[in-house]
Amino acid sequence: MRNLQSQSFARKQRLKIWAGVVGIFLGCICILYTVSWFTRLGFMTISEVTVFGADQDITQSIHDAAEVKLQGNYLGMFSRRNAFLYPSTSIVDTIKSTFPRVLDVAISRDGWTHIRVTVNQKIPRAIVCATLPNFDNDTLTLNGDDPCYFADEHAYLFERSPGFSGHPYNVYYIPGLLSIGSTTNYIGTYATTTEEFKDLQSFYDAAQNAGIPVDGILVKDAGEYELYASTTIIYFNNAENLTEEHDNLGAFWKHMTAQARVDKKPLIFDYIDLRFGSNVFYKIIK
Repeated sequence: MRNLQSQSFARKQRLKIWAGVVGIFLGCICILYTVSWFTRLGFMTISEVTVFGADQDITQSIHDAAEVKLQGNYLGMFSRRNAFLYPSTSIVDTIKSTFPRVLDVAISRDGWTHIRVTVNQKIPRAIVCATLPNFDNDTLTLNGDDPCYFADEHAYLFERSPGFSGHPYNVYYIPGLLSIGSTTNYIGTYATTTEEFKDLQSFYDAAQNAGIPVDGILVKDAGEYELYASTTIIYFNNAENLTEEHDNLGAFWKHMTAQARVDKKPLIFDYIDLRFGSNVFYKIIK
């Protein structure tokens, strides 16, 4: 009799446990359903995306990229358009990977049903052409058909550059880019190492500050460079410190131009060669 009572008690205990498990499961389902329903309420649903700071030609594309990320649900239940659950990190990553000219992206909620996408674009620091220099009547020109690109401070090519004159950018010709492959679109690649690019930028700026009318620099193989200044070619390389070379160039240019003013004679160089330490070799056009 006691054995039958024990078996009956055990069955009742098991039934209570299973009932509890089922109750908890159904309760979780109800909670999830309620939360899912709550995330879809109109006053908590993102209905508009506004883009700020981007160029007009990519503003709509950035807006569309954000909208794509807002479509669908998490786990098939929770709306991605919910004001608290929208995938801000995913939107930022998508925009930055899709649009090379974008430097930073900030996502913020503007009220309950709007989000604001604020874009900070890269600032062009130079123009890089994957070609040899194009001389037109001894004048360097940027042809709109040439593969020329805007580069940021790290030598990252992020946008095609138009052909124009009178621009404020340093110009580099790097035909070695052609070895990257058969592609003719170099957006998303680096023109050179960031370290070399920064050294060249410093050299370029120092030459301009010395009063040299720099038109562009040709980046050759094995660390050899040619700087074009009107009809003058200035040869230099990175075998030594580029800082010393542009200091030597500045001192040489200052001395020669001062002497030319004293002599009251025009000074036009055919070439200046800085590749031999403190000794500067040059040829003057008679």
